[in-house]
Amino acid sequence: MTDSLTMIAIDALSMQVNSYASQIAGKPLPPVSWMWDCRARLDPTGAEAEFCGIVHPDLPAAESNIQLVTWARALALTDATELRDAAAGRRVFTGSLGNSRIRLTAVIETPCPASETQPLITLP
Repeated sequence: MTDSLTMIAIDALSMQVNSYASQIAGKPLPPVSWMWDCRARLDPTGAEAEFCGIVHPDLPAAESNIQLVTWARALALTDATELRDAAAGRRVFTGSLGNSRIRLTAVIETPCPASETQPLITLP
């Protein structure tokens, strides 16, 4: 039951965030799965709660990178990739959507096949 309820919540939230982001960007954006990370509210350091998005992990690395960069450019997100993210083949962007903090992650490098690994696209 929990898995079903969780998936229903993720799907509903994802539809809302994707729709709102496309509206703000003024153009359609690739679909992303979103979750609300409220753990930060319990963090004594004062970390900010955020919406966490992930480009579909089953996409080829090159396509994930393109979708991630499309979102980053459309919403003027900032590259927040840390060493541990890069070591795991992930790239992370952060920013704001409405009055909420967002964090968007994608797997952009895969250990194999080597032909699928793409260099990072830099944003102007």
